[in-house]
Amino acid sequence: MSKSMAINQIEQQIEALPPIEQVMMLEHIVRHLKKLLLSQPTITDPKIESGKIVEKLNYIYEVETSRLDSQLINVQCISLSRDEW
Repeated sequence: MSKSMAINQIEQQIEALPPIEQVMMLEHIVRHLKKLLLSQPTITDPKIESGKIVEKLNYIYEVETSRLDSQLINVQCISLSRDEW
């Protein structure tokens, strides 16, 4: 199975979950990504690496929208309590 097909299958499985479980899955993925990023070796030549990072970010921003999913926003608002600050 190609990586693209595997990713699509995972996306479909996540979309089939109830909204609360989707948020929990997202939080789990973020924690996992943080661990991966923190375990990466430090950049040796910032000038070379920063160019690659900018290139990758530009590609991502061309393909992906930066808007939050409306269902995710609704679930987050529902899950927050109305405590006074």
